[in-house]
Amino acid sequence: MKYLKQLGAGLLLLLSSHAFSQKTTPSLLYEVSGKGLTKPSYLYGTFHLLCQKDLQISPVALEKLKGTEQLYLEIDMDDPKELSSMMSSMYLKGQTLKDLVSEADYDYLNQFFKDSLKTNLESMKQMKPFVLMSMIYPKMLGCTPGSPEIVFMQKATTDKKPVLGLEKAADQFAVIDKPGPKKGAEQLVKYVREYGHSQEEFNAMLELYRKQDIEALYEASEKDPDFKDQLQDLLWQRNSNWIPVITKSIHEKPSFIAVGAAHLGGPKGVLALLREQGYTVKSVDTNVK
Repeated sequence: MKYLKQLGAGLLLLLSSHAFSQKTTPSLLYEVSGKGLTKPSYLYGTFHLLCQKDLQISPVALEKLKGTEQLYLEIDMDDPKELSSMMSSMYLKGQTLKDLVSEADYDYLNQFFKDSLKTNLESMKQMKPFVLMSMIYPKMLGCTPGSPEIVFMQKATTDKKPVLGLEKAADQFAVIDKPGPKKGAEQLVKYVREYGHSQEEFNAMLELYRKQDIEALYEASEKDPDFKDQLQDLLWQRNSNWIPVITKSIHEKPSFIAVGAAHLGGPKGVLALLREQGYTVKSVDTNVK
């Protein structure tokens, strides 16, 4: 179960790593107030997989979580039905990876997985390309990663707070799947064959996250030529879909909402969309004085 949750975090990272407004003080934590709210709610931008040294969530953020009454993640990773839905969405139907790439590319991928991930690709050839790609992120991090979402979920469970999802796993996987397995396989091959470049881009994005620079993360998304045509589906449409869920939840109970940091910034980001709805959204300084 723990592995599945970590894999789920890797898949969330896949959604946001190819896609990262108003100028605000750099922060990952934002307070939402106004428009009749009696108590504020909070938005937190995550990087779905992190090494332990980067997984030290600010005590300020944890205190804000403690002061709310429910936790929202992109999907409810504490729901067995959602985890089961994730599992069933991971496999190709009626074909394998060998049917999607050339023999030379398959051999290259297989050798990469053997050498770098100590895994035999042959045993996973029925997995969808985006699942295989998500398995590469721990290697890029160079550690056994953890997930901020899991940390928040554990804290909420300890405090007996409900854990909820902004969307269903099936809907999220449909977005990743939309380009089709052939396109996904092409992206996987390019990602692995250009691994050095992929690693550099990944590290650059991680460094922006460490700086809590939501604006820079947004700007980076606009410059990614490989995934620019997918931004509407990966980010903007999902952001728009989440707004009714978020606004309903924060009027029912003070809520702590943790989503990929790439979803926060930009004119179509969650922060801007909430401001358009008339809410006051301001960054919270998470540096402990």
